[in-house]
Amino acid sequence: MPNRVNKLLPALVAALLGACSPGPPVAERPGLDAAALRAALAVPHFRNPLEASIQKQWTKRDLVFERVRFQGRYGDWIPALVAYSRLGLARPLPVVLCMPGSPNVKEDLLQPVDLLPRLADRGFFAVSIDRPYHGERAGDLNAALQEKGVVKVWGEYVYDLMRTLDYIESRPEADATRIGMLGLSMGGMEALLMGALDERVDVMVSIAGHLAWDEIFASGSWKNIFGGLELRHRLVRLGVDGRVAHEEFRREFPAFDIVDAAQVAPLLVGKPLLLVVGDEDPYVPLAAARRTFRAAQPAYAQEGAAERLELWEVVGAGHSFTRPMQERALAWFERWL
Repeated sequence: MPNRVNKLLPALVAALLGACSPGPPVAERPGLDAAALRAALAVPHFRNPLEASIQKQWTKRDLVFERVRFQGRYGDWIPALVAYSRLGLARPLPVVLCMPGSPNVKEDLLQPVDLLPRLADRGFFAVSIDRPYHGERAGDLNAALQEKGVVKVWGEYVYDLMRTLDYIESRPEADATRIGMLGLSMGGMEALLMGALDERVDVMVSIAGHLAWDEIFASGSWKNIFGGLELRHRLVRLGVDGRVAHEEFRREFPAFDIVDAAQVAPLLVGKPLLLVVGDEDPYVPLAAARRTFRAAQPAYAQEGAAERLELWEVVGAGHSFTRPMQERALAWFERWL
């Protein structure tokens, strides 16, 4: 795999490369650090034995695919998909942890999005899991959000992703010193959170996961993002504006503003971070992605790492992961991992 510092980012599809003018850096609310973020998410520090097992293995050409499971919280089994080249049997491969949006499941990264095979073809050890309340996991997501709150449920997501990194460290085919994370939609927000909270994540690509709440509520896209929540339905029936809706979410879900992309992004300083958003995305407006980018700029500049932070606005794209987006993400990992 090319050296992460010396290789230049390959030229990509110019026709889709939007001329990004995100504006000047912005000052964010002071005081957030990784410890405060972890506390707000209620992510525990304990680790149970993994007790990992391969449930099924199959091959396609020189690629190996596996269904595996390992333990998160006691008695809670995390199902995962793994894909890697047979090269991994001879030498450990750099890792990309991939997460789809919600309510999508890990199998969606096999079909219709063939992301896991493409990563494996390019020499990566690729992994995806079902987050809590998704796919093979028990429970109802909307009920959990109502009972526990958005922030605590997201903390459950983060804990399981940390356990996934523990599992990756157990695999001889994986180079656990070179780990990237690629997230789509909710997975994109998870990539930011994991980059901030787990030092093992070296490189991040966040596709349409830039949940900067001021812009999300001002644009009205909160209605799309929280479509299953009773609070959302009640506020829509009342006809409230974005400002009032934001206040109600703050009241309903303590620490809601802490899990804000513009708050989290500066904590990733020094780690290569690529933000990607379509200019027609109905969930994540350009303003939210731009605010996230601008919030991180001062920290990256102070560290002399401005070239490690990029925002790509994709002209004509909605809430999607197009082939040019995939190529740009792959090139980012090939450059920095």
